[in-house]
Amino acid sequence: MDLSDKNYILIILGILAIVAEILLGVATGFDLFIIGGIFIVSGAIGKVINSFEVSMVMVAVFSFIYIAVGRAFVKNKLAVATKQTNVDAIIGKKGMVIKKITSQKPGQVKVEGEIWRASADKMLEEGVEVMIESVSGVTLRVK
Repeated sequence: MDLSDKNYILIILGILAIVAEILLGVATGFDLFIIGGIFIVSGAIGKVINSFEVSMVMVAVFSFIYIAVGRAFVKNKLAVATKQTNVDAIIGKKGMVIKKITSQKPGQVKVEGEIWRASADKMLEEGVEVMIESVSGVTLRVK
């Protein structure tokens, strides 16, 4: 094993990139892992055919393809879909006042079949349609 062969440098750099990815805890979104793999494969092929120039061309081409096309694919697969919880999902919804609300005393609002405690800046009589602005604990803030 002749370490003066530049293809070994590519292989070592690839291994270091993968190790860095593991140590970072996939914080880079697998980019270092994939680029490291490109370096390892390109260095190995360059070593087999005894051509560092071919290795460098492969690194450049495969890295460009990954960055141009593959990166978006990987990012989409790694994306975590967030779903609103019941409390978050209620913000912006409309409800009906079923117990009078004043600025000093909370009342009650019916939203999607559920009755909630509600407060407002002004008095709202029963039967008035309101919109939920925020949630604090079990109390809705309406307007």
